Amino acid sequence: MYIPKNKIKTNQYTRGGEYQTLLNSIPYVGSYYTLYNGRIFSGVDQNDQPQEELLKLSPLAFNPTTDPAIGNKIQSYTFDWQLETIPGQYQNMDLITTYNNINSIDMTKLTLLPPNHSPLPTDENYKVGSFTRYFCIKLNEPIFTELSKNVYTKLKNQDSNYDWKMYRLFVLIWVITGDEEDVLQTNFNQVALVEKRLGKKGLAEYLKGNYIQFYARNSGKILYSNGESGLVLPDGTAYIGYYHTMLDGTIMTGKYHGRGQDIVLTEIYD
Repeated sequence: MYIPKNKIKTNQYTRGGEYQTLLNSIPYVGSYYTLYNGRIFSGVDQNDQPQEELLKLSPLAFNPTTDPAIGNKIQSYTFDWQLETIPGQYQNMDLITTYNNINSIDMTKLTLLPPNHSPLPTDENYKVGSFTRYFCIKLNEPIFTELSKNVYTKLKNQDSNYDWKMYRLFVLIWVITGDEEDVLQTNFNQVALVEKRLGKKGLAEYLKGNYIQFYARNSGKILYSNGESGLVLPDGTAYIGYYHTMLDGTIMTGKYHGRGQDIVLTEIYD
């Protein structure tokens, strides 16, 4: 197809780090031309064959910065680089390596971003009534991240794989059993106190104001079935006795979890 000269910009060149092939996402180095509609193709012009359509590289995958302390280029990337960093975008390690080689970025100076962690209390935590949650906040930005204990320890021990100087660490002893109102107020007070100590707001918003997250409902109540509450044993017999409710809604025999047989009960309705 003929394209007027005023509709095409020819004989451009990239050293890499700007484009990748549309078909197989391979980083592109070489001549290229652009059309009036923004589409980009390999080759000096439309007569230069074979050619492939090109796409601009995602700025997320390549974000080189300069560390003034060491004077070397570094690149920050997530710990789990194969996973989504933001919805719909992934970091490709092959592209990162190619980009670093082209731009002479020192791979030994790479630093890991602390990955976000979603905790899950254990049965032992529920017996105790609380568990420790680990966090960090960037010193120069009100950005909070919940951490695994492992990453928290690495940052605390000044692990050189992380830019630990950029973060302040703290923990929350998160209450998960007891009277619901008391649990809510206790966790609310903890969050408010941490924000006051840090001199920065944002933790409550980061936690979405969910101060009873992981809370085991009815954990502060002594529950008893008189045989007419609709709870039955696996053999269909009406259950009489104390029972407790797990976080996922499972109802079991006994006042407290782990102190008896913990037989699963079924709730039936008339």
